[in-house]
Amino acid sequence: MCREGGGSVTVRYGLGIDTGGTFTDAVIVDLADYRVIAKAKSPTTHSDLSIGLFESVRKVFAACDVKPSEISLAGVSTTLATNSVLEGKGGDVGLILIGWKNYTEGMTFGEKHLAHVRGGFDSKGRMVESLDMEEVKRAIEEVSQGVQALAISGLFAVINPVQERAVKDLAIKMTGLPTVSGTELSSTLGIDERARTAVLNGRLVSVIGKFFDGLETTFREMGVTAPIMVYKGDGSVMSIEKARRYPVESVFSGPAASSVGGRIISGLDDFIMVDIGGTSTDVAIMDGGMPEIQAEGASIHGWRTHVRAVDMYTIALGGDSLIKLKDPVVDLGNGVVIPFFSLSRFKSFNFTIGPERVIPLSVFCRDSPEIIPRIRDSWVSDYYRLIRRPGPEEVTDRCMRVVDTLERFGALSMVEIREKTPGLWTIDDEVHLLADKGYLVHGGLTPSDLMVYQGKFENGDPEGSRAGIYALSGALRMKEDDVVQRLLDMIHAKIAEAILHRLMDDRFGTWSSEESLKIVRDMASNKGSRGFAVLPRIDVPIVGIGAPTSSLMGDVGKRLGAEPIFPENGDVGNAIGAVCSKIVESMTATVTPCDDGGFKVAVPMRDYRYLRNLELAIDTAKDMLRSVLTESLRKDGAENIQLMFKTRVYSMTDDGLWTENDLDHAEVIGRATGDPRGLN
Repeated sequence: MCREGGGSVTVRYGLGIDTGGTFTDAVIVDLADYRVIAKAKSPTTHSDLSIGLFESVRKVFAACDVKPSEISLAGVSTTLATNSVLEGKGGDVGLILIGWKNYTEGMTFGEKHLAHVRGGFDSKGRMVESLDMEEVKRAIEEVSQGVQALAISGLFAVINPVQERAVKDLAIKMTGLPTVSGTELSSTLGIDERARTAVLNGRLVSVIGKFFDGLETTFREMGVTAPIMVYKGDGSVMSIEKARRYPVESVFSGPAASSVGGRIISGLDDFIMVDIGGTSTDVAIMDGGMPEIQAEGASIHGWRTHVRAVDMYTIALGGDSLIKLKDPVVDLGNGVVIPFFSLSRFKSFNFTIGPERVIPLSVFCRDSPEIIPRIRDSWVSDYYRLIRRPGPEEVTDRCMRVVDTLERFGALSMVEIREKTPGLWTIDDEVHLLADKGYLVHGGLTPSDLMVYQGKFENGDPEGSRAGIYALSGALRMKEDDVVQRLLDMIHAKIAEAILHRLMDDRFGTWSSEESLKIVRDMASNKGSRGFAVLPRIDVPIVGIGAPTSSLMGDVGKRLGAEPIFPENGDVGNAIGAVCSKIVESMTATVTPCDDGGFKVAVPMRDYRYLRNLELAIDTAKDMLRSVLTESLRKDGAENIQLMFKTRVYSMTDDGLWTENDLDHAEVIGRATGDPRGLN
């Protein structure tokens, strides 16, 4: 209840959460007008995300009079899935391919174990070969060893999913492992794309599942009983139960939420959204108040997820990206970031920023202040610290020897670990494995440290940042301010280049080549050459979202001839977007002609239907989609459900004239939208 002027009126409050690579943000908004009531930040605790989440939620309730029981709707966006893909993290997956052994020679999908079984369908939905259930059982037993999830992909299962469904049901019964089939996630006809998407989903299940478990426990313990919705990569939301099954749909959920949040807090409908987090920088285009969607899925490292997502261009550059000095002649190796000798004899040098995310030196040195003088003296700014000891059965003997060294001596550089661990000449693999598994934390110089050094950002102990920059300037024999400026110039150019890359993708589609990239880099660098420069002009503003964005973007607006806008509450834009969106689900039905003149209708994970004419088949496809989508949204807690349909016909002629006899196949795309319960 909110009392104003002696009266009372019911106010619906929303709790938005964004768990990013550096901070976990919490915000409470009035769902009637999206006014921010309170906001809070806490460092993201990567060893246990629920700790930072709990602290952030505790702070936001402490900052206002709203009680946990008064929350009507909770929404969550997270970069966890995106960062897991970018950093190559995730669980192991067993993959079963049905009916397409001859198509996979030399191919890999990211799986740990792979098995083929006979079966599959042709492009008309006709069975090529039936399943041998004994063979299927043996395959399930084989691929389920030592994995956290299973994935199933069948030949032309989009046309007829019955075999995929049978194998999935048996796999769940036999193993109890999370299992997904390719057609549940993607309606694309490409068998390899569906397999990769299913494997990626399986890899994320264990990572995302732990986060959602901690999230739900935290909310319930604090008294938040409202429905919990999870942001999807296409700018809509899904229930937390569905998010556990299909975590791949949350890839780019953080940037998608920032797009919607950017619209709300900027009041603009047309703009370029730039979201700079701890691990990555994401660029999206907002057109008419909605982010542009890529039907083939998010693009990460040039690969598409094939799950509908905001059409985003992402680079591995964030506030916590590791800054390294890249020597053009000498291979530093062994994790040594700063050389022990002067590089002044070289005519040129450059830096690399990312893709690895580390703890900024300001934060790392707050907890290990004893390394500050060692950084200054040795010019080495990469350090590791043990945060929990593994059991001897969890890692190798070599790893345990590294653990013993760190436990005895505290935070050490890679060189120091090697010197203090008897009998180990190479330790890179062991240290990286321990860090990947969460036993060690890795600290190093980052863009966040540059902002701390300049006094633009408070984050830990500034002496740690100063020590790292001092070490780098000493190695290069440059002034500290000059080193910082050179690094910031490189960061600004990378962000400007990412924006241009996204705009070029939107305008020209396939355009990238070695020559065209040189032109884009020249435009982003803001440096003319011998009286000639190619200068861009962007007619819509650039809206910056994220805590470090205003500092790290610097003169990007000037470089691109665009107006930069950093709206109020932009530091929690993702969290605002997370609780201010609709539940949306899309599904595609496929209609294919049969040899007898009839038509087969296939809807993912449903039995196919046979109809005598095309018009009736398309109407039946719409009815099936209407039933499936409505049922799915109601399970997610949606109200005010609305449906839209679009039909695409693919013929075997290219003259634009066709009859039913010319039909190759037709797609009926259904899209259902609804309000989360608690929003109204």
